[in-house]
Amino acid sequence: MATMGTLHQECRNIKIVLSYDGSLYNGWQKQKNTPNTIQEILEKHISKILKENVKVIGSGRTDAKAHSLRQVANFKTSNFSIPADRFKPILNGLLPESIRIISSEEVNLNFNARYSAKFRKYIYLIFLGDEKLYPFLRNYAYIPNRKDYNIEFMSNIAKELVGKHDFSIISSKREYKTTTRFVKKIRIFKMKDFLVFSIVADGFMYNMARGIVSSIMEAERNNDPTYIPRLLEGKIKNKPSLIPANGLYLHRVYY
Repeated sequence: MATMGTLHQECRNIKIVLSYDGSLYNGWQKQKNTPNTIQEILEKHISKILKENVKVIGSGRTDAKAHSLRQVANFKTSNFSIPADRFKPILNGLLPESIRIISSEEVNLNFNARYSAKFRKYIYLIFLGDEKLYPFLRNYAYIPNRKDYNIEFMSNIAKELVGKHDFSIISSKREYKTTTRFVKKIRIFKMKDFLVFSIVADGFMYNMARGIVSSIMEAERNNDPTYIPRLLEGKIKNKPSLIPANGLYLHRVYY
């Protein structure tokens, strides 16, 4: 975690941790042709409070309809009138209730929510319980037709994705300096009526987390222990259909 350092008098750096219900938004990143994003809403309110244009940097770009439990962001400002810890209550009084600021603090000017992050953790929820709960959970978990999954098989096949790999084959096409990422850990387990995928990596490309879950589920569906290695080697022409974003959560960012 970043620590407070000697700050230049003309500028300060504010770190915020926030959670949001992504089902109401078009993802994190502000884009010209994509309104109603988390970044856009934050910049609008923070700029209004500080009476200056502010750029908010997020730790990662969550997909449209995906959620966050502890997204991390930072912004720099030349306005010193508001104590850092006051941004939390002030913003929570202005933002929609679907976006909540968990904490706000002043950090070293070198801290960057995106580039200072060491690892990120995503979780994916699949609901296997009572269909009567569908209207309440459909925006917050994937609800498949199947209810039985071979968790031991999926846990074993997931080991093929741990380590350094070129994940471009299971991620959406975007321009990146490198498409190699290091996946530190993948856990798959039952938690009451939920099947949970937990993925920790040094970085995630667009749709990479969902691509990992989709690939593991496709291997399990076909009972094919060679599916993941062949997919990573480019020996499978058609990658699996991407699982919906509504079950995806940015769970934690490690610094």
